[in-house]
Amino acid sequence: QSVQLITTDNELKKYIYVFYTLSGEGSTDKRGFGMRYENVATNQWSYCIKGCTVCHSNTQYLNNVPLDKVKHWIITKTSTHLKVVCNKVTVLNFNFATDYTPGYENGHQIWSKRYTNLELRAHYKNSLLL
Repeated sequence: QSVQLITTDNELKKYIYVFYTLSGEGSTDKRGFGMRYENVATNQWSYCIKGCTVCHSNTQYLNNVPLDKVKHWIITKTSTHLKVVCNKVTVLNFNFATDYTPGYENGHQIWSKRYTNLELRAHYKNSLLL
């Protein structure tokens, strides 16, 4: 299952989070993926995957985000990857086991679990959940 939403160019410095409740092997953990529109001139969006990357803005960025004012996002989590597509362009295909920030080597053990619930938290202006 994927989360889909629409953003406009009014989202500068606004966070969008998807929180997953991950269950397996007798334990339940909550982890989040966040993204933020950092710079209009460069069209930069930063991202964070809790437990796999450093979670500060302007640290790591989505790749090749389309310049369109209206963006249709699809965020999909599997047992091995977190994939983000914007206007039919894959801007992140994060492998939990290999793409982590040094110091977060064990993040894939939690992110590989099946999610039983997800929650969208958006601190943005004109975006719409689809």
